[in-house]
Amino acid sequence: MIASAQYRFAPRSLAIEGAPLGRLLVLAIFAGWTLFSVFVYSRYSMLGDAQAYLEGGYGESSFTQGRTLLITRIAGGLRSVLGMDVLVHLAFSMFAAAGVCYLASGADLRGRQRWPLLLILLNPNFGVWASVTGRESLFVGMMGFFMGAVLGHYRRRRGAGAMLLAALAVAGMVYLRAPFGLGAALFFVVYLMFAWGPRLRLSVGVRALFFILLAALTLYVTWPQIDAFIGEEVLPQARSYFTVTSATTRTWVDLRDTGDLLANVWWMAPLALVGPTPMEVLSRPIMLPFFAAGLIVLGLLLRAAYTALFKLHEPPRAVVLLGWLPATVMMLVAYTPFGIYNPGSGIRYASCFLLFLILPLLLPSARFATIGQGRAGDAVHGGMAEGVR
Repeated sequence: MIASAQYRFAPRSLAIEGAPLGRLLVLAIFAGWTLFSVFVYSRYSMLGDAQAYLEGGYGESSFTQGRTLLITRIAGGLRSVLGMDVLVHLAFSMFAAAGVCYLASGADLRGRQRWPLLLILLNPNFGVWASVTGRESLFVGMMGFFMGAVLGHYRRRRGAGAMLLAALAVAGMVYLRAPFGLGAALFFVVYLMFAWGPRLRLSVGVRALFFILLAALTLYVTWPQIDAFIGEEVLPQARSYFTVTSATTRTWVDLRDTGDLLANVWWMAPLALVGPTPMEVLSRPIMLPFFAAGLIVLGLLLRAAYTALFKLHEPPRAVVLLGWLPATVMMLVAYTPFGIYNPGSGIRYASCFLLFLILPLLLPSARFATIGQGRAGDAVHGGMAEGVR
């Protein structure tokens, strides 16, 4: 039955043991990836888009997207000032690193809680594209600022400025890569509903039922537009991005409509996230590190999902189940057509949202910090964590 008492966290130590994740380490990791990408990786695989941004390869025409022109102008301006391409790459890389530093600070990552983030930062599927000129590095930086603002707000129970920063970061992500940005926006809306919404003494199950009904109604009303967008925009775009002569293009894949995508997403999404298959690695050994890195990413996602479903207590459990989980599904479904057609290029798109996949694994340190402030068991909004006992 509905109980009036708030959930309380089980007694734990008031602080996490271990050193925090240092900013210098994060900056060094991103700088290292930039140098690796420019001087090593580029010898075996093209940094096509990054080089096109630097050289103005995307001309100003009616077919060029505004965000592409914006990044081209930023890259061109930095190139004229800095003089060397590698320094331009470093500038984009440092923006991404700044976002990750803000995330680490907001989550107060210490000791073993640092490892999920470090496994992403040291992952080539993330590092190669998050550290060079392009949408990916800008998106990663904004994702870092967004997650850092939300986790910092959760820990401190205050900070309208943090929420403003999160909103601006979400707007930037939607502008750069709309499907992934909309996933982050969905999570942000759910978080705000719990943080600033009315205090309701409802269990997670009742809240979930409400959100499911609301989502079903929204999907029913907007389905014609969603179906048309996927069938006429996303799938043709995914097919056209990769030539059949590319060594990593899967010519056996043919997603003709939205039904094809949704019927096969259960196996295509994990494969798209991992990248190359063992047979593809045998035919192109250079993909072996990315195959291993993809398995690590999939393992982290499964661990995050397990944590969200079975390990978290109130209050973060409700926010994660009703916000993070649907947002992650949205991002993966949007990514699947690109990752399944070409795992080599698909890795680049996935780098945008890899940080978001581990969000549940970053929550325990924020939870402990809250206990340390003498607010054990308080909800994101006082009274939010009331529910079935």
